[in-house]
Amino acid sequence: MDFLPGGDLMTLLMRKDILTEEESRFYIAETILSIESVHKVNYIHRDLKPDNILIDRDGHVKLTDFGLCKHAEIRPTRMTEINTKELSFNFNQLKSALDKKLGYKRTR
Repeated sequence: MDFLPGGDLMTLLMRKDILTEEESRFYIAETILSIESVHKVNYIHRDLKPDNILIDRDGHVKLTDFGLCKHAEIRPTRMTEINTKELSFNFNQLKSALDKKLGYKRTR
């Protein structure tokens, strides 16, 4: 395994407390690209957390800890195949259940 002097994302978050919007966008974009590369070889990481996102000397992200990875047949889905009404209904159901569980009340 390569030595990555940047540490992990959790250490960075604890040290800086709050990332700037530019830093957040950079690390989110890098993480999405790394997840996409794992998906291209038909694997799902299943243990994504800041501790498993390492930062190299130049500040770029590398994923680690593939112990829970699972091989899966991943195929791209076109937006035309997605039933947006069903997604919206499911989201509203989930939001309603969470609101009740957490004790939130609607003000509108």
